[in-house]
Amino acid sequence: MKRAGLFLIFIFVACSYVSHAQLSVTGYSVYALGVNTSSDKKVSAELKTFANRSAEDLLFEIDGFYNFEPREYHRFSIGLGVNAGPFRGFDHIRAFTLPLALEIYPLQEFKRISVMLELTPEWLVEEELHLRSLWGIRYRFGE
Repeated sequence: MKRAGLFLIFIFVACSYVSHAQLSVTGYSVYALGVNTSSDKKVSAELKTFANRSAEDLLFEIDGFYNFEPREYHRFSIGLGVNAGPFRGFDHIRAFTLPLALEIYPLQEFKRISVMLELTPEWLVEEELHLRSLWGIRYRFGE
């Protein structure tokens, strides 16, 4: 129980950091919901929850990204992260991830909305390597 409390404190601190930065919210099809810091900087972070499951099986993932220089219609990012199930026990790390993200701006005059494509190799702790793909829509708050 003590470890679960530490995990919740960690999530709270991560969300506090995110609330002071430019925020974006991403809905990844029906699989996940993400909140991330400004991708205008070289380094950003994203907290995802895979909420299409029961509370006991709820998964969280925290990723750190390196953002390459943006182009007119897209931006590419590469990251490193960890995926865990906090309600299964704090020490239950499910996987280590290496997300590759492509953000496409379909409306040039309104770049707050973008389409996200993500391909992520996952090294599952209890199994072998898997490949996950996500697609979604991101909305950026602020300027």
